[in-house]
Amino acid sequence: MTPESMFFKAIIFDLDGTLIDSAPQVMASVNKVLAGHGHRPLSNDEIIPLLGRGARYTIKAAFRTMGVEKTPGEIDRCLEDYLGHYLADPTSHTTVYPGVVEVLEKFLDTGVVMGVCTNKPSPTTRAVLEGLGLMRFFAAVKAADDVTEPKPAAGHVFDTLAAMGAKAFAAVLVGDSESDIAAARSARIPSVAVSYGYCKSDPADLGADVLIDRFDQLPGVLADGTIFERSTTP
Repeated sequence: MTPESMFFKAIIFDLDGTLIDSAPQVMASVNKVLAGHGHRPLSNDEIIPLLGRGARYTIKAAFRTMGVEKTPGEIDRCLEDYLGHYLADPTSHTTVYPGVVEVLEKFLDTGVVMGVCTNKPSPTTRAVLEGLGLMRFFAAVKAADDVTEPKPAAGHVFDTLAAMGAKAFAAVLVGDSESDIAAARSARIPSVAVSYGYCKSDPADLGADVLIDRFDQLPGVLADGTIFERSTTP
């Protein structure tokens, strides 16, 4: 892959479920919060459907799984506890998906500008990226609390592009969930969905322009411009 063969000049990545498998890390921190309130831990199968809409939603939904409805003030306090647990140990239960580092290295070498657009809280986002050695790849990182309206709002995408110094016409978004592909559609940029993440439905039904099963398939998908043709077809 050479700079001349790379069709896109800017790529926005979701984080959880796209670049990293953080479900065990989230589960560990949520379960510590639940334990502090006398509840049983959630299983991996229970936590996966609660991901993708931000930590506040995950915590609120976790208590609902226990049959408990927390007030906004109580959720605020639980969120503080959650962030404390997560930041005390941000990466020991998190893994980078196969092929991610190698592909990001290739993109970086070709001069492609990359950014992260995630509904994860800013403190944990940056702690995880730094802890896993991934921060060096990204020109900008925009977490849920860095913007007025997070994904699926198009503004989250536009704010990320602006921070990257990139334009929408040369950009593509890569994600794993409903909110990712909906945000790309709202921003009118092409999208790539990965099939291995935390999607609550069949990834093939997300409506992404391209679906890939492995991260190392991404350069080939972006190199020929076919995805752009698909995204602009009525």
